[in-house]
Amino acid sequence: MSHTLHPLKNISPQLLPRIAEIQLHDAGLLSKLGYPFVLRYFENAIQDEKSFGFYAQDDETKEIMGFSLASPEPSALTSALTKDKIWFIKNILKVLFTKPLTFFQMIISSITIQNQMDEPNTIECVYFTVDPKYRGNKLGRTLQKALMDEGRKRGYKKIFASVESKNIASLKATQANGFTIIKTFREGAYHRHRLESNL
Repeated sequence: MSHTLHPLKNISPQLLPRIAEIQLHDAGLLSKLGYPFVLRYFENAIQDEKSFGFYAQDDETKEIMGFSLASPEPSALTSALTKDKIWFIKNILKVLFTKPLTFFQMIISSITIQNQMDEPNTIECVYFTVDPKYRGNKLGRTLQKALMDEGRKRGYKKIFASVESKNIASLKATQANGFTIIKTFREGAYHRHRLESNL
């Protein structure tokens, strides 16, 4: 199946819900917070000056198959969720009362991510996510590689990623792109590998 990669910044606002739907298939924290947080996160990401990414579109059906996102300041993307205070308080209270473990995981992860990006000229592969029906075709690897190529063009020297240890497919794709594991750590309920690659 043939596909084309497009810059995530150029995506039509009407297609952003599709990005959010694909992200909800991911087992990570953002997905567990729920659809309103996922959609708001990507609305902020495409407006953020420093972040960049790509989405894959099926050439025949025009369906979005997956996407990738990178940022030199991933904590800023998370912090942007709190810009609209009323929206954030309303939605985070829902999480607190319906998913208390997710709420406490969010606090732990927010603290952890602030300490990860302390090298200059580096970016974080924040997400590379593929719709389940398109998995198994190395599309995730292609989307992540596009981030690496774009990061190199922008003058970044190194890229980092955190992959949950039980996410074997993402780990294999990341290592196939030249990343190496530099440490393994626990982040609340998550057990993650921290990986890096030169650009």
